[in-house]
Amino acid sequence: MDSFIGLAKQGLAAYESSQSNVSKTGGSEYNSPDNRPQSVSRPSFNADEVAQTAAEQGSGHAGMFSQAVSYVKSNTQEHEEPIDEEHVTNSHQEAYERGNASSLSAGSMGSAAALQIFKQFTSGGGGGGSNSQSQLISMAMAEASKLFDQSGGASSGSKQDAVNGAGMMVMKMLVQSKMSSMMGGGNSGGLGGMSGMLGLLENFIR
Repeated sequence: MDSFIGLAKQGLAAYESSQSNVSKTGGSEYNSPDNRPQSVSRPSFNADEVAQTAAEQGSGHAGMFSQAVSYVKSNTQEHEEPIDEEHVTNSHQEAYERGNASSLSAGSMGSAAALQIFKQFTSGGGGGGSNSQSQLISMAMAEASKLFDQSGGASSGSKQDAVNGAGMMVMKMLVQSKMSSMMGGGNSGGLGGMSGMLGLLENFIR
């Protein structure tokens, strides 16, 4: 998992570097597609469907999950912020290996839940395409809600914060992996080669 997140971070760094000149001249990268490797495509999904699926699988009302989806979709700048791989990995270990999720903040709990679902998805398949992306987000938010309740809450933050964190972590993984893929695939040697997990993730971002 470390290699995957590290690769995603490398892709993000390379992308930001490619945009530095555009930013300095005052141009907007979003309005200058010719100066980008390609326009970064964010996962598209039906917000109501994602929230409803999460509510069916998780612990909480649909409104909470709808609010989380809105948070993820509206805070697009966070999609490209580097993932703190050490923090996410440690949070996952604390929650799922040591059974001490209650020591985590709600946001960290959400990230741990997202990583748990992500690992399940990539190891067990699940098909590709936008439907799989929607399912991944729904399952991560649902897992965060259940983890929050099972742990008796978090050290700080609310259940909404945990669900928001899970949804945002999935989006960051998807977007940043897409960036890494655009920078060069493993077979061509770009960025030092794709990890097996990233290769599987490409099924979800085509």
